[in-house]
Parts: sequence; structure tokens; C-alpha cells
Amino acid sequence: MFSCKKNEEKDESKITNQKAQDTVKVETGNNDIAKPDTLKINYLEHKNLLNILTLVPDSSMGSWEWKKEDRIEYVKKIQQNNYTLPSRDHFSSIALIQPNTLHIGVVDGSWILSIYKIKPNNYIVLTDDIVGDGNQFMAFEYLNGQLTYIPFKDVFDPFFTTLLINENDEKCLEYFKDNYIGFEYDFIGTKKIHITNSLLEEAKSCFKGNTLNYEFNPVMKKFNLIKI
Repeated sequence: MFSCKKNEEKDESKITNQKAQDTVKVETGNNDIAKPDTLKINYLEHKNLLNILTLVPDSSMGSWEWKKEDRIEYVKKIQQNNYTLPSRDHFSSIALIQPNTLHIGVVDGSWILSIYKIKPNNYIVLTDDIVGDGNQFMAFEYLNGQLTYIPFKDVFDPFFTTLLINENDEKCLEYFKDNYIGFEYDFIGTKKIHITNSLLEEAKSCFKGNTLNYEFNPVMKKFNLIKI
């Protein structure tokens, strides 16, 4: 688990929502009602992402609550209809921001689920529970229907302390720890993540930069640092 925050780019996959603004007509008796907050999502194209949504532990949603059994029912409806609406009892909006990334708006922030393919039925899974004072970031490995927790530092190589010019400088290390909460995550496409902490700008003498650019390596099952 890593407490500390985000997303961009279009893709080659058939993402059928336009930032949750697409509409779909829902049959209700004799009336067709356009629902502006409908997310059209092809279940078969995003089956693994949706199935993993039903498996992540409740602890990955520490700032809100969406029980596993409710998630299972929610995904079943997507499987039947190939679209969904926000679950008003649990969250206010839902969007497929990348072919592998789901963004859910909740009362005090948002929640992100992103998966990265290693091989068929095998993924690295990241969740980001974002609230006003920071986020809780968790990592898992999904293999043949089973989800296993992975320490955050084992997924990103090297770990964040690589930003430090001198990892033995106690003053800089203390500043880094105090500002862990300022990291924001930008999920880009199906392989890249940019991790930024603007708070590090205030101590430039301690750090090589404030942005880490990672790319997923399926062979190593982790994200390699490309540049700072």
C-alpha cells in the first residue's frame, strides 16, 4: 500500500464513451430516454478490466464503500447491456479513460483502476483512491482469476527515492517523506505512467526533478523508470 495521485491520451481500442458524455437510449415502456451520464462499454472488449473490478479488496476503496457483492451485480448488468449508469448509492460518475483504465467519481474525490497485461489472464493491477488530502495507491497481480497483493516498491523500479540527489542526506530524505502525499499519477495509454510531485519544486537542491516517467515491462512484471 502506498499513500500519497491521475490521466490522458486516446488509444487504438474502441472506447465508446466520450468522457462520459455519450448517450444511449434506454427502453422504459413506450419511451426512449436519453441518459447523458451513460457509459457505453463493450463487455467483451473490457472483460478482464471489469472482472478485476469485482475482485479488488474493499481496502482499496478506503475513502468510500462499494462492497464486492454490489460490484459483481453491477458488472453483470454491463455484461447484459453493454452500457451502465453511475451507481447513485456508491458513486457519481464512471468513465473509461483508457482501454485499460476505469475512473470513478466519488463524493470526496475519485477512484482509479488500471490493469497492465503480462500475458493472457495475467495482469499487474493498480488502484488509486484519491481524496482531498492525498491518495492510497495499491498494487496487485491478477492470475487466472486470483488477485494477490504486491508491495508498491516491487512494482516500480527503481523506487521513488531515486529522485533524491543524495539518498543519504537526512534533511532531504525527511522532506521527501513529509511530502509523499503530494504524488499525482497520470495513467497514459496501456503502458505508461507519469508520477509528479510539484511540492518537490520547493527543495530543488535535494531532487533531480519532480516527475518520474515509467513504462510497463511485462517480462519483469514491473514499471521501468524511463526518465526523470
